[in-house]
Amino acid sequence: MAIWAREAPSPLKNWLGLVSRAWLPHGRVLIAPDEAEAALKVMLSDAGASVRAGAQPFIDDASGVVLHFAEIAGSDLVDVRLEAVTHDGCWKFHRDCVPFRLITTYIGPGTEYVDPADAGRALDDQRDYAGPLNRVPAYGVAVFKGSSGPSGMGVVHRSPPIAGRGLHRLVLCVNAPSSTSPVRWDGISC
Repeated sequence: MAIWAREAPSPLKNWLGLVSRAWLPHGRVLIAPDEAEAALKVMLSDAGASVRAGAQPFIDDASGVVLHFAEIAGSDLVDVRLEAVTHDGCWKFHRDCVPFRLITTYIGPGTEYVDPADAGRALDDQRDYAGPLNRVPAYGVAVFKGSSGPSGMGVVHRSPPIAGRGLHRLVLCVNAPSSTSPVRWDGISC
């Protein structure tokens, strides 16, 4: 696993502060990396005018993350999912069934993961796991090895539990295309 720790620039922080829990952008597309900006604009199309007007810093940042992943993956297409999470999401400790995956959290707590030495215990104990736990920092970009990579041993991680805590998350997830990817984006809907 590699984590790119970074700070969000002020214009991006300001925009994220405008995005309410009642409206979080979402969508999933299979795109060429250079289509990320257009696809993200479509995902934001249901937002109010004030949210859309200030969204360019977010669009620029997320598009840049998508382009970085495409370079790492050496892929002409990428599966991009922008997810609004208002519940515990993928709360179980697990390994992704992909060679590797990029995850960044724009709003709310970041993805939690355990060190390899604690992986078995976390997978066995699930909600009862009380061992050491790490968290990807806000705005940090994490690239995780998945279980279908060469070693077959991916990073054990989960979405942080947020149900009943008044928290919400905005998560960007990028993968190479797979059998579970949506059909190729038509440039219109997400």
